[in-house]
Amino acid sequence: MDGHERDDVVKYRKEVYLPMMAKFEERMVHFEGPELVRVEPNLPPGVREIKPYYHDECCFHVNDNTKDAWYVLSPYLRPGYNLQLKFLCFHFRLRPGEQLLRKKGRGRIIHVSDFINEEHGRLTLRNPNGEIIKDAHRVIFPGANGDAWWTHENLLEQVKSAIQIHEEVNGLECQALFIFDNSSAHASLPPDALRAFEMNRSDGGKQRKQRNTIIPHSNPDITKRGLVQEMTTSLGQPKGLKTVLKERGFDVQGL
Repeated sequence: MDGHERDDVVKYRKEVYLPMMAKFEERMVHFEGPELVRVEPNLPPGVREIKPYYHDECCFHVNDNTKDAWYVLSPYLRPGYNLQLKFLCFHFRLRPGEQLLRKKGRGRIIHVSDFINEEHGRLTLRNPNGEIIKDAHRVIFPGANGDAWWTHENLLEQVKSAIQIHEEVNGLECQALFIFDNSSAHASLPPDALRAFEMNRSDGGKQRKQRNTIIPHSNPDITKRGLVQEMTTSLGQPKGLKTVLKERGFDVQGL
């Protein structure tokens, strides 16, 4: 029903995802034995530890598995309170075999999106007193007279916030690895995402403007590695493939 055992999914899992995760795990903290002893990764010089954050979204309903309830029985006036309106409330707990009679339906839906790390739990930033001052999670209440449904724009905003929190918590000590399930929404890209297949050969034209980037450390010309590369010209036009490659030290003769 969910497609987990579809041929292409199994092929991707075995040939791409699991081998890639095995390489990443060599740079992660892991736990051994029944006591779950923390073991630091053995990192080569200049290689940073990877801290994985698993993303998931869950939907709950207000009435899911509820065993407690608060009832407002009736408004009443307390003598001497100058007609101040009060409400009499009682708290009930169900006994075994009892069911709470509710209105039909499961109640308002609650959508939660969050990032979880195996060692530290949810992705948050805390002050010296241990109080959460920044939180990567997002909670919405979609439906009639509620919030709009979760979209890839919401997810992109959340990811930006999650990256910022990770950097504030870890500095440059750890590299974040964000892991998502294979939802079509998780393949969405922002308007200025880097997409070589959407670039023209030359500058300008109808191609869209892409965000600035950093020349990767795998670049053949070592003098260009790590440099910031602007993806628009001095005239504000989007750069084409020829200019981008030339700035990275490639020979573009005959391109």
